[in-house]
Amino acid sequence: MTAPLVLTALALVAQVESSGLAPGEGREIVWAACTQCHTAEIIVASHMSRKTWDTTITWMQETQGLVELEPDVRKVILDYLEQTQGLDENVDEVASPWASPLYRPNPFW
Repeated sequence: MTAPLVLTALALVAQVESSGLAPGEGREIVWAACTQCHTAEIIVASHMSRKTWDTTITWMQETQGLVELEPDVRKVILDYLEQTQGLDENVDEVASPWASPLYRPNPFW
């Protein structure tokens, strides 16, 4: 690997590590797929059931330009979101993650 490529890879790892997304299988895929349009903060601030996450992904594909995800990639994303951003007894479901006060558009726009 050349030095610029290694530095780029290390920078990406640092971005994912500092994104606020909880560690877990699929975190890098979620970061790559989701932060093209919005920051990770909207994900971290949202807690939804798997079904609502799935509906939200479909809405983003139909109205926001999210690319069609391969079924196995979508499953990894949903597994991660269910495990790390699912519902628990202390958190109410957020009907719309766009309503979150922590939402900020992607700073690269």
